[in-house]
Amino acid sequence: MKIKVYAKLNLTLNVTSLEENGYHNLDMVNQSISIFDEIELTQRDDKLCKVYCDRDIGIINTALTSASQFVKRFDCCGYDVKIKKGIPMMGGLGGSSADAAGILTALAKLHDADIQQVYEIADVVGSDVRYMMTGGLARVTGRGNCVQSVYSDAMLYFVLVLPPFGMSTQRVYHGFDEQPDFNFADNDKIIDAVLKEDTAFIRQNIYNGLQATAFAADGRLKEIFDKVSKICPVQMTGSGSCLFAVADSKADSRFLAERLKNSGFNAIAVESKNFGVEYIEK
Repeated sequence: MKIKVYAKLNLTLNVTSLEENGYHNLDMVNQSISIFDEIELTQRDDKLCKVYCDRDIGIINTALTSASQFVKRFDCCGYDVKIKKGIPMMGGLGGSSADAAGILTALAKLHDADIQQVYEIADVVGSDVRYMMTGGLARVTGRGNCVQSVYSDAMLYFVLVLPPFGMSTQRVYHGFDEQPDFNFADNDKIIDAVLKEDTAFIRQNIYNGLQATAFAADGRLKEIFDKVSKICPVQMTGSGSCLFAVADSKADSRFLAERLKNSGFNAIAVESKNFGVEYIEK
């Protein structure tokens, strides 16, 4: 089976509280976008799982964990997993979570597995994985395990700015703990604006409570943000390092991406997707 798994943007990211065990409660509006990883799953004759990727994702990774946990939970055959990366790593676009989500979604389909049990695996593997299994537009709360999907046929266009470095999620959240930011975006209004394709409102009201912390953690990201902001309004996704701008149309996104490229930035035009996983070969 071959699938595509799509990246996500955090149109908003509110950190609503800190817990004594170190976890953070979040309230986010997520949107899938059109860059993706490709995953191919091949059955094995044993119960082992092996992952092969065209990028270094480490010996222990979410793809291997999700496949292995599925095999263990449902006592099925093992799988060889081949991943072709298209989602930048350590960028706040959910690449590793997308791979886990794609694998779990595909295996659930292949083995007709109970989806609630699969969601339990997703929650253990990573905080974004449950959302990435469905993707599209969603309100995501708690530790990422509470996903309220919102049906949307709206088309939105964005420009990604991809710095030549990634950010450590752990480092950014540690910095947040030292200097919390409890300013919040109005997520109800953001979702309503997405449904209405009100790009002006979205552009003016997107917010990321981790952005200031990420800038403090790595001054290079703040420098890029300041330079890009002279060309267009821009916002960080996730815990960084990727930034994004909200465009008014497909043509506008392409024009803006070219303008940013001509100014020396690695920029690409993308569009919204209303799902997170796509089957391309059964």
